[in-house]
Amino acid sequence: MLVTALEPESRAGGVRVHVDGKPYGTVAPADVAELRLAVGDALDDVRLAALVRRAEVFAAYVVALHVLRSRALPAPEIARRLVRKGHAREAAETAVGALVAAGLIDDAEFARHYARTRARRRGFGPGRLVRDLRRFGIAEREAEAAVREALASEGLKPGALAREAAARKLKGLAGLDRTARERRLRAYLLRRGFARADVIEAIREALAK
Repeated sequence: MLVTALEPESRAGGVRVHVDGKPYGTVAPADVAELRLAVGDALDDVRLAALVRRAEVFAAYVVALHVLRSRALPAPEIARRLVRKGHAREAAETAVGALVAAGLIDDAEFARHYARTRARRRGFGPGRLVRDLRRFGIAEREAEAAVREALASEGLKPGALAREAAARKLKGLAGLDRTARERRLRAYLLRRGFARADVIEAIREALAK
């Protein structure tokens, strides 16, 4: 089997490799150099297999770039999405690794940004933020560190956030007796990830007004 053309593609700067006159796969320019591909080369089974693997990785890489244009996501979540789209796990993980190496994926920055925005805009507590980050594939220790750093950088105190959330929620509980309001507030604040001590204090202050 012969390489009959190496055609530049606009899609993520790839190179389409033609074998025996037909498109065989698209790879990164670096792959062309590493595989020493040139028009007229005869490809044995080993080089063909390597070409297929590189093409699979590049295809996953292109899809990952498209995902990142929509929103920032951490490496584990992008890899999961690639696998769900039908890419082989090894190709997905290799593509994501290349994006991490290029600085296009930063799990720590994603975690800090997520924690900052959800705490500030939606009033989530530390427990909820950590749980959410864990669902994105962030390790527990890294998630907890990111939440602490994010809250500190914004000057946000969990106790104050809990009190603000309780005050907002209480406005929608008018007409209920004290016991019902307390029960609803407790469930609401715990779901939002606040520690029990902060929940108790927030409810006490809200109902005292």
